[in-house]
Amino acid sequence: MRAITVLTFYFLIFNVDGQDVKVDGVTEEMQKLIKLCSFCTCSEIPDIDGTHLVLNILCSELDKIQNVADLDKIQWPENPNGLKIAAAFEGLGLTTLGKLPPNSQIETLRFSNNAIKTYWPDPFNDVPNLKRLSFAQNELIEITPDLFTNIDGLEELDLSYNKLANLNVLDFKFLRSLKRLNLQSNLLKKVPIEALSPMMELEDLDLSKNGIFDLLLQKYESEPFKVVKRLSLSGNRIRSVTKESFPVDNSIELLDLSNNVIEIVEENSFLSCTNLRELNLAQNNITFTFALPPTLQIAILRINTLYHWPTFPSGITYIDLSYNRLSDMYKENQVDFDNLEILNVGGNQIKEINMEKKLPKLFSLDISYNFIKDVPKCLNSQILPKLEDLRLDGNPVEDVYFKNILSLKNLYLNDMHKLVTVKDKAFSNVIGRSDDTSDKNCFYLYMSNCASLSAIEDSAFDATSLCMIDISKNNLSHLSKNLLDWTELSEGANLQYNPWECSCQLQWVLDDLLPLLYKTNSRLLSELRCGSPRAYEGLRLVHWYNWTEQAMCSEMMKRSDSRGTYQLEPSTDADSASKFSSLTLILAGCIIVALIIAIALSVYLVRNRRRHRIRQAALKRKRQSASDFKNSNGLQKEHFTSLNKV
Repeated sequence: MRAITVLTFYFLIFNVDGQDVKVDGVTEEMQKLIKLCSFCTCSEIPDIDGTHLVLNILCSELDKIQNVADLDKIQWPENPNGLKIAAAFEGLGLTTLGKLPPNSQIETLRFSNNAIKTYWPDPFNDVPNLKRLSFAQNELIEITPDLFTNIDGLEELDLSYNKLANLNVLDFKFLRSLKRLNLQSNLLKKVPIEALSPMMELEDLDLSKNGIFDLLLQKYESEPFKVVKRLSLSGNRIRSVTKESFPVDNSIELLDLSNNVIEIVEENSFLSCTNLRELNLAQNNITFTFALPPTLQIAILRINTLYHWPTFPSGITYIDLSYNRLSDMYKENQVDFDNLEILNVGGNQIKEINMEKKLPKLFSLDISYNFIKDVPKCLNSQILPKLEDLRLDGNPVEDVYFKNILSLKNLYLNDMHKLVTVKDKAFSNVIGRSDDTSDKNCFYLYMSNCASLSAIEDSAFDATSLCMIDISKNNLSHLSKNLLDWTELSEGANLQYNPWECSCQLQWVLDDLLPLLYKTNSRLLSELRCGSPRAYEGLRLVHWYNWTEQAMCSEMMKRSDSRGTYQLEPSTDADSASKFSSLTLILAGCIIVALIIAIALSVYLVRNRRRHRIRQAALKRKRQSASDFKNSNGLQKEHFTSLNKV
């Protein structure tokens, strides 16, 4: 037996009077019994299906359950109404799973986010009606049969994020009724076919994020892989898909093989999957096309190296071929896309889109990040009558112009780095769609991060209506008030991250648009700032919210040349008197200051000149005294010499 049996002994100390003595702050009574609802959260909530109430018990690290050595010392709360019980012991730091006290009402147990490595034998023997069990995010290295005894009715088991490397044939021998098994993020190197063989009703199997490299399920006579409907093998190391990968006449409806290293897919590999509805092969290295089963409805093949379109069945509703190496659209005479609802071919090398055949159900089309230079003529409501979302982001379009009438709900034109000017009538043929919340026909326009976009002409949106416009992160400095009926924008306008020139031409934004945005969506004002003149650079426009005067027009100085000099800006008649008085005061002040400086300088010069004259006279007298002394000293020497000779 691989499970480790843990025996816990309690040493009780009694005094001479027979009273309980505390050991580490816990009385004998507390050691014997811990009432869950004294420490955990107990509440009645609807079950998963919403058909009846469940007594939900949540014990987590936030509840700070202390001095609980084993779960067999807990007491289940009173349940007079006979409700089913769902209990979670999450994040408690449990390393060993003890045997739970008897309770026939327990249906769900979760021990996720602990550190469980070992367990008592038959820990769930006294909770026979358990339906759902989770050991996610623990430290389990192996499984033994005595972990799942007496819970033959278990339907869901979560063993994800553990350290299971091998599973034996007897590990799950009691789980004959299991329907969902999650083995995600373990250390499995191959599909545990033999260990899963007792699970005759298994429908959902998750083996993603392991190290599985072999996909040869047809070689084994395993009943579960004939009844499994949802199989996930994403995030493994599978290199190829062959004819022997899946059993004949299997029941797989959803197959996820994404994020592997698949390079080879044999032509008829998926034809044995006669019930397959959704296939995910994203993020692989597939280059050559292959046959798809006629039942397929959803095909996800993004981030591969496909050069050609696969042959899709007539019932296909969702196609994702983004970020491959396609250079052309599909050939219309070889496909039947009458049921297609979503088509994504973004991130390819397509230069032209010419569609003539009607796509009656298509409501989302993504042709972004290709090499398309003009808005295709085929984008019209005759060919695309149900289209709601259109993405043209990242194409080298220089002139946006919709040539034919097109009805949309969302239009994306972001990252168009060659777009400089949006010209007149550019969106005049774009008509909005009404939704369930409003009868108004309008559309959302996202035209952001176009580094060269510096102008939008006044008539660009003639004869159309917008619900919201996003022109953030462009190079716009001016915006016309007549561009839109700004009051009709129910979701506001995003004008942030543009180098706006805060002059009289933009005063209308403060007067009309700023109050509207402040009420509908104030988040759109956080980075709405001035780019020029230099005196206003970086200043948020919301700074002037509720100002009574025209802030931008009252500013007299504006940038006049590239060197940053300023000149007087002509003012309006209404402000001429106030501006004149201000200039008069400033000029008078300058004159007074100049006079004071002149007087002070004159006084200083006069005093300095007088001091200079006094210094010169003193110096002259000093020099004369020195000269007289020298001359008199010579005469005295001659007189004494003559006397000495006599």
